[in-house]
Amino acid sequence: MKKWMLMTTAIAATGLVAMSSARAEELNLWVRTSSAGVLEKLVDLYNASHDDKVVVTPITAEQMVPKLGTSIAAGAAPDGAVLDLIYLPTFAATDSLEDMTDFIKGLPYADALSPSHIRLATYEGKVYGVPALPDASIIAYNKDLFTAAGLDPEKAPASLAEIAEDAKKITALGNDTYGLFFVASSGSWLVYDFTPHIWAAGADVLSEDGRTATIDTPAMRATLAAYNDMWTSGSIHPTSRSGVGNDAVAAFASGKVGILMTGSYIVNLLTSQYPDVNFGVAPIPGPEGGASSFAGGDTLALMKGISPEKKAVAESFIDFYMQPEQQVLITAESGMPPRTDLADEAYADFDPRNLIAYDILASARTPYTFASDELFVARTGPWVNLLQTAIFDGDIDGAISAAQEGFTKILERTNPK
Repeated sequence: MKKWMLMTTAIAATGLVAMSSARAEELNLWVRTSSAGVLEKLVDLYNASHDDKVVVTPITAEQMVPKLGTSIAAGAAPDGAVLDLIYLPTFAATDSLEDMTDFIKGLPYADALSPSHIRLATYEGKVYGVPALPDASIIAYNKDLFTAAGLDPEKAPASLAEIAEDAKKITALGNDTYGLFFVASSGSWLVYDFTPHIWAAGADVLSEDGRTATIDTPAMRATLAAYNDMWTSGSIHPTSRSGVGNDAVAAFASGKVGILMTGSYIVNLLTSQYPDVNFGVAPIPGPEGGASSFAGGDTLALMKGISPEKKAVAESFIDFYMQPEQQVLITAESGMPPRTDLADEAYADFDPRNLIAYDILASARTPYTFASDELFVARTGPWVNLLQTAIFDGDIDGAISAAQEGFTKILERTNPK
């Protein structure tokens, strides 16, 4: 009897160990509120078909970086975060993220992942994040206004010089019609919409490693001169100087703006909310031609020290949302999937204008920097001052000189040693 009881106890204990080892894991991901809706839908689908669960915690965009930094310092970080790709170099350089190199390079579709997202997630040869919800900057143009101004409605401007010329002709229509709208009050919008002009000309504002400022280039001077010319001629909508993104969309949707500097989201937004607007989209051109785009959006990164079990759940979830079915869902919700090899599947049932931004994503760029906010976002930072001073005040030489100096001081202080 005693021997039987000991055997029963041993069997029960073995069962408890087996149950413990098979216990489902829970992965907590922080995500920007602007992306939470899409992530929650993906998570619901994943959780419905897996024992392990993913939990999404929305964090306002402005609070994501400081809150994540504080939680890491306090040893209370989430398992992972879906955050703006431009912050990946900073978190990687501070040894805050889990190395995902082997997993990412082992994916059968690794070569099709948004290149700029992978570049921004790479630090000292290791990859610390995977694309989640990308977007790309483009121009939208009103075909009816193009026709009214004697322009070809099926021919998008192929250079910034053409944008300036077309903008003046559209403004000449009168009746409070303007050729161009861009959001000049926000550093985030300015880097999103303006830097592609520079990249399209084969230049840049930072060196490849993000450590040196390269502001003073012929491409920068030509771009600033074109914008200043449009401003002084009255071809830029006056609200551009102080308006926000919603103002830009409203102005374009009203039929009073010919060309809008915007993002890939605009196709789905206009077709769903402003179906009467007759518009086309195109990549952002350089001063004399070429095309480029700012690769924006989110990257999924894991916090350093995540348990192997939770890391396995994260990898399973990533591979799940990268499958064609979920890429279609991402397309329907946010306009662009993170894989660049699924045009037929992702866009089969959607507006073909989405393909313009999708195609440019493979060659889109993002500034690689460890001081994004100080350089580009701060209202009194060197980037905002550069564009505001050059475009609206016309002091291009002074603006470029001040920006080069301002960038250099910030980079010398913030570059990893």
